[in-house]
Parts: sequence; structure tokens; C-alpha cells
Amino acid sequence: MKSRWALVTEGSGGASRAAVATVHCLAAAGYQAAVTVSTSSTLAAASRLCGRRVQVPSAIGDPQGYASALRDELDRNTYLTAFPASDAAAFALDPTVLRFQDKLTWPKKAGSVGLETPPSQTFGSTAELISASSELEYPLIVKPNLKRFLAVRIKSSEQLAAYQGDGPLIVQQYIDAPARGVLGLMWRGRLAGAVHLRYLRVWPYPCGTAAAAETISADTNLEERLEAFFTDFEGIFHVDMLGSYLIDVNPRVHATLPAAAAAGANLVGMYCDLLAGAPVRPMRGRPGVFYRWIEGDLRSVFRGVRERRLTIRSAVAALAPRRATAHSFERLDDPAPMLMRVGLAVRRVASPPAPTRLSMKEPTPRSH
Repeated sequence: MKSRWALVTEGSGGASRAAVATVHCLAAAGYQAAVTVSTSSTLAAASRLCGRRVQVPSAIGDPQGYASALRDELDRNTYLTAFPASDAAAFALDPTVLRFQDKLTWPKKAGSVGLETPPSQTFGSTAELISASSELEYPLIVKPNLKRFLAVRIKSSEQLAAYQGDGPLIVQQYIDAPARGVLGLMWRGRLAGAVHLRYLRVWPYPCGTAAAAETISADTNLEERLEAFFTDFEGIFHVDMLGSYLIDVNPRVHATLPAAAAAGANLVGMYCDLLAGAPVRPMRGRPGVFYRWIEGDLRSVFRGVRERRLTIRSAVAALAPRRATAHSFERLDDPAPMLMRVGLAVRRVASPPAPTRLSMKEPTPRSH
């Protein structure tokens, strides 16, 4: 009999909503979750649905030790699979996913299968970028080639002069277009399941992820291109779109997974079923399911009011409770992750941490 266990791993700060969402989706499908722990406060490990906690080093502070600990755990216990909940975790489990993480490389493949990406310029360092400030058109977006820090919108050359961030850096024109996302499951070269979302609000604004969204009907043309793009990848992925442009690729689980499950396509459970040898029919999420990440949506709406993009009336309407909402990780029947997140937020406000820069260093190969 196949194992009913799966390993969920974030490997860094312990605040991954995607990890909690994956634990919830595993439980809904009848599977058990083991969660790696690298800090004293890990949201996913706090869940009552976490069946086992596995201590590992930090993927950021000790990437080689983290990768080694993951391999040891997967060798020592029987798991159906491991679900990475961060880019660093995905890289540690399979360094070949770098081809989907590095914005210097994946746009070429995207173009070869008919996926548009925004026109971009690449700069090797911040100094090189700032020296070209007079030649750029504003507003623009600056993002790292790998997710060492968040993308930001720059409105002027004066603002760019104060920018801090190590290279390589990607610069794109700011695109004011509807945002959407696709959650998908690749299995043996085919798209086995997909859910499409229209983003209503994002956080951080304007370069963040879905704070409020709604599932929509499948875009079959887009699915065909995504299937070709991910043909040599297996597992769960998430992509972000702006209009017709593909702007971000995540070869891992994502915090919007509860929206997919509520729409009838529990991609995490489907993948485990496929690995266990159970028959699974292709699934598409039904439209009309509302998704909310409470903290992100509150912050997005409040900023909208402060910047006068939203009126008080429209803000109240935006934040009004909606029946049958799929939440990112906030659940009354599993309150510990939500309460822990509130505690972490309060402590951060009281004592802001020093800025950090994330990096992914390839672990030293070792024989098995």
C-alpha cells in the first residue's frame, strides 16, 4: 500500500501561507502532512492538521545543510512526495527548477511556445541601473532575476537613485492591465488540472500577489501554451499574468490553493492520488469562487483609501464578508496558524527587523 504521507517544506522564515494551504489541502484529500521546521515559529507546523514536525536547517542561512537534511528525511521515511513552499525549497529539492525561476532564462522558452513576456532590460548591478536612469521611461518595474527581494514600481529617476537591491536586475515598463493567475498540475507532460483566477486586489501593491481574487472560466488557449511551457516539469505550478503577458512563474505550491480546492480541483490531493496510482480525471475549477487573504486584502484596501484610489464606500464594499469565501490560510477550525501570524505581525511592528537579502546557492552535490 502506498504511503499516505507527504512532506511540506518552506525552509526559511516559517511564515509561508502556501505551506499552510498545502497542509489543509492534503487533509481534505485524506493525506497526512509532515512539515519541516527551521525556526521556532512555523505557521504550517502550528496547524492541528500537521502530523509530524521535522527539524531542518534554514534554506537561506545554510542551503547546503537544508538540502542535505531534506534528502536524509526523504530517504529515512516513506513519502509520496515533497511539496516545496518557497523558491529556495524548490531549488533544494530539484536544482533543475532554476530554469523556471530565473527571469533571465525562462522568457526565452515562454516565447518559443507563444507566451508573451514584457519587453525587458537587464542590468548587472544597481550602479549600472542607476547610471542609465536618464535613458529609461517611467514608471517602471525593477525586479531581481531570482526572488531575493520584492519587485518595486519606480516612478521617477529621483526615486530610482535611492533604490537598493543587488543584481542582476530586470527592468520592465509598468503595465496597467488586469492581473490574473493560473494554478496548474502537470502530470507526465500533460496538464491534469487547472484553476484560473482574476485578481481583484494585490499585496504588496502594485507588485504583489493575490489579496482578493475570483475563479474564472478556463482560457484554453493559455492552457495549451502553459502545457507546452511546463512539458518537462511535473507537479504543481502557479503563474501570474498581466493582460496577455506572463510576468511570474512559480514551480511550486502557492497560497491560492484553497481557491482551487473550493472550486472543485484540489490539485494537491490530485497529485497525491496520481502518485498513489489512483484513477484521476482531468479537472478544471469552476468559476465564481471568491478567495481572500485577509491581512493582504486589508492592507491593500487601506492603502487604496490612503492614496485616494478607493473611496470609503468602495473600501467598505470591498471588505464586506462574502459567503463561501476560500481563505488563504485563515480557518476557524484551525486557528493556530492565523493566531501565530497575528503575533508575528505585532512583534514585527513593535520591533522591525533589519532588511535582508535572500539568495539561493546551489548545494554541493553528494552521492546517495
